Amino acid sequence: MHLRPAVAADLPFLTAMLLEACNWDGTPWYDEAKARADHHAWRYLEGWQRETDYGAIAEIDGSPAGASWARLLTKDRPGYGYIADDVPELTLGVSPGFRRRGVARALLTELIERTPYARISLSVDPDNPARTLYESLGFTKVGVAGTSDTMVREV
Repeated sequence: MHLRPAVAADLPFLTAMLLEACNWDGTPWYDEAKARADHHAWRYLEGWQRETDYGAIAEIDGSPAGASWARLLTKDRPGYGYIADDVPELTLGVSPGFRRRGVARALLTELIERTPYARISLSVDPDNPARTLYESLGFTKVGVAGTSDTMVREV
């Protein structure tokens, strides 16, 4: 597996990975049009790549396998895992054919190591199996937003 920084040209793949994150249980809740129309969801990619955005792409045998990225959002325009203006929210998606191969752990570890901030947050459905991964990497539940848990990791 090769990890590389996410760049502006990765927007189409990041969009696909946002949809994987939104449709984590296999139910097609979101397509690209619905994600773009959902202001909270699309905030994770709108205008990608801003100066404070950062992320990583995992490639296996030259094919993109997954992505994780983080960006600062604001109180007046929050995402689902908003904590504070100085706490970036992360998003993670892995293509179905590459799951259960350590891609998500590698991406999250890379993102945590690269963050220049004291904390990083995310939002996860309580039934999402990824929650166990987040907890194993030090994320703890700090609140609930809608039907999802907000988790934070001190860096």
